[in-house]
Amino acid sequence: MAVSGETGIAVTTCAALAAESVSLAKGLCDAGVGAGTRVALCGPNSVAWMVVALAVMTSGGVLVPIDDLCDAPQFEAALASSNVQMVVATAARLDAAAGPICARGVRTLRLDGPATEAGSWRILPYAEATPLPVPAPDDPLLLAWTSGTAGSPKIFALELRNIASIVEAIEALDTVGEGDRALLPLPLHHAYPLVVGMLSTLNVGTAIVLPAGTTGPLILQALRDSEATVIIGVPRLYEAIVAALEARVARRGRIAQLAWRAALAAASRLGRARLNVGRAMFLPVRRGLASRLRLLISGGARLDAAIEERLGTLGWLVLCGYGLAETASLFTANLPGNRRLGSAGKPLGRGEMRIAAPDAQGLGEVQLRGPAVTSGYLDNRDANAAAFTADGWFRTGDLGTIDHDGFLFVSGRAKEVLVLGGGKKIEPDALERIYAAAPGIAEIGILESGGALVGLVRPDPGVLRARGLTNLREGVHVALTEQAQALPSYERLAGFALTDAPLPRTRLGKLRRFLLPQLYAQALAGVTRRAARPLSDDDVILLRDPIAAGIWDLLQQRYPGRAIDLDVNPALDLNLDSFGWMELAVTLQDRFGVVLSESDVSAVATIRDLLRIAAQRRMDPPAGVAAAIALDLDRWLAPTGPLLTVAGAALFTLNRLVIRTMFRLRVRGLEHLPRAGPYVITPNHASDLDPLALAAALPIARLRRLHWAGDIVRLFNSAPSRLFCRIVHLFPVDETHPGAALAAASRVLAEGGTQVWFPEGWRSPDGQCGRFMPGIAQLLLRTDVPAVPVWIAGTFEALPRSRRVPRLHPVTVVFGEPVGSEVLRDEGAGQTDLERIADGLRRRVMALSQR
Repeated sequence: MAVSGETGIAVTTCAALAAESVSLAKGLCDAGVGAGTRVALCGPNSVAWMVVALAVMTSGGVLVPIDDLCDAPQFEAALASSNVQMVVATAARLDAAAGPICARGVRTLRLDGPATEAGSWRILPYAEATPLPVPAPDDPLLLAWTSGTAGSPKIFALELRNIASIVEAIEALDTVGEGDRALLPLPLHHAYPLVVGMLSTLNVGTAIVLPAGTTGPLILQALRDSEATVIIGVPRLYEAIVAALEARVARRGRIAQLAWRAALAAASRLGRARLNVGRAMFLPVRRGLASRLRLLISGGARLDAAIEERLGTLGWLVLCGYGLAETASLFTANLPGNRRLGSAGKPLGRGEMRIAAPDAQGLGEVQLRGPAVTSGYLDNRDANAAAFTADGWFRTGDLGTIDHDGFLFVSGRAKEVLVLGGGKKIEPDALERIYAAAPGIAEIGILESGGALVGLVRPDPGVLRARGLTNLREGVHVALTEQAQALPSYERLAGFALTDAPLPRTRLGKLRRFLLPQLYAQALAGVTRRAARPLSDDDVILLRDPIAAGIWDLLQQRYPGRAIDLDVNPALDLNLDSFGWMELAVTLQDRFGVVLSESDVSAVATIRDLLRIAAQRRMDPPAGVAAAIALDLDRWLAPTGPLLTVAGAALFTLNRLVIRTMFRLRVRGLEHLPRAGPYVITPNHASDLDPLALAAALPIARLRRLHWAGDIVRLFNSAPSRLFCRIVHLFPVDETHPGAALAAASRVLAEGGTQVWFPEGWRSPDGQCGRFMPGIAQLLLRTDVPAVPVWIAGTFEALPRSRRVPRLHPVTVVFGEPVGSEVLRDEGAGQTDLERIADGLRRRVMALSQR
């Protein structure tokens, strides 16, 4: 029986499926399909697809399944490389490829649409007495291609003996049977879902559940509506299930999360002691996802051991296997009573495996031999010579080990191992899983560049914003650096580039690594992934506005030679980080008189958004944004009354006592502080302890006219925190609204006060002093006051970003000599005065670290 999760549930019995397949097979025989005739099949998963596939193989033909999502050139290339004599496809595909199909002179049948229309496979005539051939073991049943993860795919045949050996081996396992319903969310044109998901399940009488589509909601709907007991999936599906469950718990609040983690940890510990309490403990969780689901079969790629353990802790039986299309998909598997966490199991049936040329740890290339292995690639002598050893073993190209009990552990592809400048070898797949676990990282592909590791990252802006990281680039940098703290230095990324496009993968979720270098270079250079789109009528009207037109011309001047249009994302397509954004925002204010609020900037997803908002802000009356900013500054910079002044003195005294006592604060260079007049204190920023350490280092008399700038997201989100900020002279700033921060600091200095300004803009994720942003250069140029460089040491060790409770670690604060912007400009490097001043100041701060 096959169950399809379309509108409602449509059911087809095994008997009906067999009858239709036999009828069509006879029709194909009468139409000239015989031994060796190649028939292409292209369409989405459906009962009709299954009928046609079975009929082609039953008629003696060779099935050539083609991805229904391939584009026109890929479809034509598949037809050419397989040299088919018949094409069965959807009406839309046949119409789109009418020219190439006609040129090849092949017959066509329509896979979808009304059964009564001419050309439908359902009305192919046949004679009842037409004999069906009896295939020989060496007869080819299927043509398939390699996945193409490393380049151009190669084509090969799977013979009856190859496929039959796997189907028979799975039947002997007795893992699923007639009482099961197997959800099959994978495209059937791949060998794994075709052989394991379709042929093997039909052979043992298991019902097949075909979702109406490949999206998460449709898969979940089919899972629930059909009451499936088994899923035949790939690691990315199971990773998504775990992520969905975690997100559901997170929505219930902090207490629910803590309880969930505690329960998982307890169940996991008991599970290692062979006490499977998770099945009873998490029964409501499993029922909420699928009431009868018991077994998760994973193939197509390596399932991370942590995900496998988590699913097992929740009470599901997880069975992982290993194989390639060239081995008719599944070659090894774990069994219910004979499995090992993290392994790919043992060979099925009469399969054999060995590790070639193992190193000291037993790691080497996995090689296979047995009836499931293909005879070779078609018309490709060089590929066959490379794929098979002299004694007949198939070289998988995968690296792995075999433990003392015979379980296979696959670690990665030999061709995908990255060799760094120092000779270190890195398996990118394992490292990608570590970095991808960082909050805000949707996907990452790791590659080698210049002898070091770099990453192509697709961020999750929503998660980053929830963490208070409103700038994409800085947010990703923080997330990746935090995740790398426990890694050796050679596994830390030397750089990354951002993309908003999903990374290139096969339909089974494998990363197409050969495409990464070009995509990385394009993303790093800010090259758009498409040709510039023409302007719409609304765009033309928008560009008639003088402000919008002026900003559009400015952007084109800044990015010459790039395919820029109004749909370009400034952060992703133009690689605009906080440095570039601040410089652009200041330019908009100085050149066009446009002042953008933080909400304005957060709404900018495209250049079109920027132009529209800028044009609107130019038309706002003086009582708009600029006036609101001025009023806000009046409130935050106004002198505190007697009560708040006393409270401030008490807080500073208490802080001074705690920091100097518990963190053994050492202070050097206080004599460098100017005795009078305004100046800016510019420390490095590695920890939330930095302001407390700096305040404890300064004489109390200096604190009366001292002002601080604080992140509006982290420090001004409640009435008590805002009161605290008012007491300690701390005003709000937002990195996406640099004009307000500069205005506030300029006003403090104009009134003879002292301003503390952290030039990095955000806490270092690794304790290293980062690049100084141009805001400090703007401030020094506008006010013509000196900067006092400050180096703070020990605060990162005491309270890094990843900790909530500080360690007791010595802290040192070193003050340098005051310096003006002209000197800093001469000492720094960069393309603009802003860059040179900021860099010169950073060098001064870094020099203090050596004292």
